[in-house]
Amino acid sequence: MMLTRARVKALEMARVENCEHGQPPKAYSANKHVKMDPSLWSALPEHLVERVLARLPLSSFFRFRSVCKTWNNLMHSTTFLQAYSEVPSQEPWFLMFTDDDYRDGSTYDPTLNKWHHIPLPSLPCDEVFFPAAAAGGLVCLGCYDDGWKRFVVCNPLTKKWRELPPMLNPPFCLYTVGMVVDKETKAFKVLVAGTCEIYEIYESSTNCWKKTCILPAGFYRWHHSILCNGFLYSRRFQFDGLVAYDIREGVWSQIQAPMPHSFDYHVLVECQGRLYTVGGLLKNEMTKRICILELHTSKLEWVEVDRMPSMLCDEFLKDGASFSCTGYSDLVLIYITGGLRDRMVLLYELSTRIWRRLPRCSLPDHRMKDGLLDGISFEPRLDATV
Repeated sequence: MMLTRARVKALEMARVENCEHGQPPKAYSANKHVKMDPSLWSALPEHLVERVLARLPLSSFFRFRSVCKTWNNLMHSTTFLQAYSEVPSQEPWFLMFTDDDYRDGSTYDPTLNKWHHIPLPSLPCDEVFFPAAAAGGLVCLGCYDDGWKRFVVCNPLTKKWRELPPMLNPPFCLYTVGMVVDKETKAFKVLVAGTCEIYEIYESSTNCWKKTCILPAGFYRWHHSILCNGFLYSRRFQFDGLVAYDIREGVWSQIQAPMPHSFDYHVLVECQGRLYTVGGLLKNEMTKRICILELHTSKLEWVEVDRMPSMLCDEFLKDGASFSCTGYSDLVLIYITGGLRDRMVLLYELSTRIWRRLPRCSLPDHRMKDGLLDGISFEPRLDATV
């Protein structure tokens, strides 16, 4: 049976959730009418209280720290952090910047569907640090000053940060930066690839940089790497494919997987051990549709698995605007670069193929005059250490 055009549009828009007014997404809506017996909950042993608090949404945890000194000091409690480390990771947060010197911004929390203003760590004020990579609750930022000479790694929640020692041979131009964190030891590695055959990896366990093997030839533009099944993947453009760095073996390999014609690549995303890319279909050098492609590793080809509903896409890309996106796990935040406050911000969930309209960023107008300029997604973790 053939579907009418109206029916097709209705089915498309059924996959769009309107969360613009700050209400939690349907999947996270909780029963707010549950009554709790004070005589029972007030008598809980301290270790059980810590386990309960460890399972709260992070924004609620920070709010409840003001209840008493004991709760305020939980971030430094060994027993609490141990209980927290046993809790499955919450959904990623999206740290979005609204100024050119990367000192101001806002963080979107998809669980509560809210924007939080989280002050950034007090990095050296005379330098501009750009978000370069993220993993395991940590964010790596790089500083350009006649070459990429300085990198720092920080936990945006605890405000702790560490400046890495100088690279052996700082690159003038970056190709990609990747990061991985060992869940058991909390040690992390930062991989930097750049011009002049510069491919170095930093290991926090030794506090040293070392050279890796040579990156496969090809033209590269700056973008983030993505971790999937023990490999850091990055895009190369001259031969239209991917390169992969084997974390365990320390070697690069190349994957010949051309993107479809007229597809404008934006970001790589990993979901449940599979690689996806988000980008736009071009016509006359303008984006007309936003699509999701999955890499079929057996055939080494990209296959379209979803695209933004046409009515939503036309509204989002009005006036021929160009878009950007950042993703982590199965969530991708899509926004108009430098778009004004009234421009739409969307969240796409790979596992359910649901598109969500998000509430406007909560920053005051004078701090949003340039819109959202750049961003990075990260896994919020209180127990991530630098």
